[in-house]
Amino acid sequence: MRMPVRRFLAIALLVAAPIFAQRRHAALPPPPYEPLPPVDVFSSADITQAHTTHLALDLTVDFDKYQVRGSATHTIANPTGASTFVVDTRDLDILAVTVDGAKANWTLGTYYSTGQALSIPIKPASKAVRIEYASKPNARSNALNWLAPLATDGDVSPFLYTLGEPDRTREWIPVQDTPAARMTYEATVHVPPGLLAVMSAKNPTETSPNGTYTFTMTQPIPPYLIALAVGRMEFHPLDERTGFYAEPVNSAAAMEDLQYVPEMVDAAERVLGPYPFDRYDIVLMPPNFHAGGMENPNANFINVLSAAPGNHERNLSTVVSHELAHSWTGDLVTCATWGDTWLNEGFASYYQARIIDEMNDVERAELDYFFDRSSYENYVAATSRSPEVTKMHRTFKPGDAPSTFNTASYAKGALFLKMLEDSLGRPAFDALISEWLRRYRFHWADDRAFVDLLRERIGSLESLHVDEWIYGTGMPPNVTVPPTAAMWTRASAVASSFASGKSLASLGVSTWTPIERDLFLWAGFNSLSAHMGEVNATLQLSSLNTASINWWAAMADTRYAPAMPSFERFLMRGGGNVLSVYQRLAATSEGRKYALEIYKKARPHYDWGIQSSLDNLLHYAPTELQSAA
Repeated sequence: MRMPVRRFLAIALLVAAPIFAQRRHAALPPPPYEPLPPVDVFSSADITQAHTTHLALDLTVDFDKYQVRGSATHTIANPTGASTFVVDTRDLDILAVTVDGAKANWTLGTYYSTGQALSIPIKPASKAVRIEYASKPNARSNALNWLAPLATDGDVSPFLYTLGEPDRTREWIPVQDTPAARMTYEATVHVPPGLLAVMSAKNPTETSPNGTYTFTMTQPIPPYLIALAVGRMEFHPLDERTGFYAEPVNSAAAMEDLQYVPEMVDAAERVLGPYPFDRYDIVLMPPNFHAGGMENPNANFINVLSAAPGNHERNLSTVVSHELAHSWTGDLVTCATWGDTWLNEGFASYYQARIIDEMNDVERAELDYFFDRSSYENYVAATSRSPEVTKMHRTFKPGDAPSTFNTASYAKGALFLKMLEDSLGRPAFDALISEWLRRYRFHWADDRAFVDLLRERIGSLESLHVDEWIYGTGMPPNVTVPPTAAMWTRASAVASSFASGKSLASLGVSTWTPIERDLFLWAGFNSLSAHMGEVNATLQLSSLNTASINWWAAMADTRYAPAMPSFERFLMRGGGNVLSVYQRLAATSEGRKYALEIYKKARPHYDWGIQSSLDNLLHYAPTELQSAA
């Protein structure tokens, strides 16, 4: 997953002592090996016992009740002859259970923050467990995200999307919700006529007249990758194996903005090997999507603002390259527990830049690694009182939260892999990762597996400080990414010249790429307020469909009159970025007054989470809540 602001996540949880990590390595047989997966304290399921091999869903999506209801039928394997089949649930109403067609008893365990275990008695020869259930009506769920029509770009139809990572699939499917689990699945989904449904599976390309859709995922995937989106969408192919789904209002811009996607898939295959799923399609999510992107196989969910900004420019999105990289690093080979999130996110962060590099944008790739270094260094400084959160591998106990989607997992993980590439040489490093992907194809893997493969290929790891990288705090001494990058150096120099009085037009901006423009707005942010007219006239920012967040932050400070219509369009559209802009507006009494004025109009265009945050920030309590989901 690519979070909206990936590099500034902050998490504080317990970690394992390095001595424990070393002890675990000593106990392992030589690879290839088949150890038991580590215990996942965030799941009640034990997949070494009775476990799901195939899942069949039959679901109805009810927008009037904000509810998903139906059945989940688990085809199970039971290698140990277990007498109980256990799945995870959270806030689900369990209506009935059958085992091999016969009515069965069932028990819901004590409710914890991770949800409730659903335990079902089975026999050693039991083959199928069917669970009839429904999500809570009108529930505010992290997994089921309901958008009212005005909270979409189209403004005419509601929209539903699911986010299962890390442990949220259990909020809409009773399932063994641990990343080490693997299952194929099929689904029949009933939605209101006129809406299109897509999943992380083989997908339709046309709207069904009766609102019924069928899906198949023939490759075994972990439960957090089972995903669903329902809305007024249309499909457009980019070539024979790539395309996108979008709200009709965004289709034309997306067709232009996403022309590079087939080329990017080709580049990824040159780096990582054949694409492991059926197709690579992008589902462009409304701005109120709660992430930058999510790597659901066959159908990456990506925020339209990240993937298709509509500015009629070639802009290789690192959100797209990140989620594409997950097809191999996360989807094909998956971390066994969220204690090794870096095996998913650190790999994808490294490869998002490698793919860009393979597309001959070497400076852009260099910039991405530089951002990883600078963001991790800042993270280390900011968490000096809790340095354990700077470790890549984490160990949890019951009651903790699986919050390892932090800068250590993303940026430090990427820096670690870049160090290995630079130390071993690219050919040897690529051979190492090729073996990693081959050995654990459609399987879970953990830190033990990766360290053992390194030892097998390299021998002694002491000179590479591998234990220090994975199990230690802070920045190891052998980081290889330089503390600067050519594009950032140029942007900083232009910003300095502009601040010293030179005209922006004289500084070569006519040849700037979108990323160079954004870097200038970042590096020169402190100079923008005094020169809004010149910056806008030179860069034509108010004419862009989607501009840099730094421009909107400057607009919040100055409310530069000629650009106010574009500023209000930005605030009316919604999305997570509006939160930081409203916070800047609310810093002054005059700004707060304006913020409240625009918020009263814009509120129906925001999802319920943004509404809640801004109601609190602006002390707004409407007499009739116009909930946007």
